[in-house]
Amino acid sequence: MAILKGEGRVPILFGTWVLAVPPNRSAYIARPDLEGEYATVIVAHDQNGVTPGVRAIARYLARHGYSVMVPDLTRGSRSGGGEFEWVVSDLTDAVDTARIPGTRWASDSRIAMIGVGVGGIAASIVAAEEAAVGVLVLAGAVLDADLLSESDAALLVLQGARDEMAPADEVRDMQQAVGRGEWVLYSGVGLGFLDEGSESFDAAVSADALGRAIDFLDRCFGEVTTA
Repeated sequence: MAILKGEGRVPILFGTWVLAVPPNRSAYIARPDLEGEYATVIVAHDQNGVTPGVRAIARYLARHGYSVMVPDLTRGSRSGGGEFEWVVSDLTDAVDTARIPGTRWASDSRIAMIGVGVGGIAASIVAAEEAAVGVLVLAGAVLDADLLSESDAALLVLQGARDEMAPADEVRDMQQAVGRGEWVLYSGVGLGFLDEGSESFDAAVSADALGRAIDFLDRCFGEVTTA
């Protein structure tokens, strides 16, 4: 697969795959189509599931040299969400999948979590509990100061601050309470600014946020330059 100018750094493979840790559950996978074990990003999606917008985010990260897993945290449900215990369990199992020696395209020691929307809470729990998770990126996510404070993972928060779930003053109070990490507040956009299917989607803000996420991951893990 050719890489067009501006599209990324590496060719990729992508599609639906079954997590190697039982029971059988599906995950959307996007990864470099090259030899090597790449830093692994596990995405906790919001209540809308593994949407086309979430899959586009996974492919964007993969084109920049990251192996990406997006577990279907709804487990195929059309109800808009899953039981919280299984959401955390499925994310943890995705971390375990990256650690399996046979998962040759994933890194067992360079692992990041990305939380989108309400997925931010579950991503924060896993990052706080799993020693292998060294980087945490929250993009338009519902936040919890205690969870973010408990985690040792490097932290980047990319937050919309227009709607009632995340007014700007509350985000600033949250930043002060957490007391660590890099925070970017996008005034005038809602939490759904990353998802093309959301009323809050903003193409310019989404592009800026994804660029910042790649820069952050590169600084934490080392930039992938192979083309």
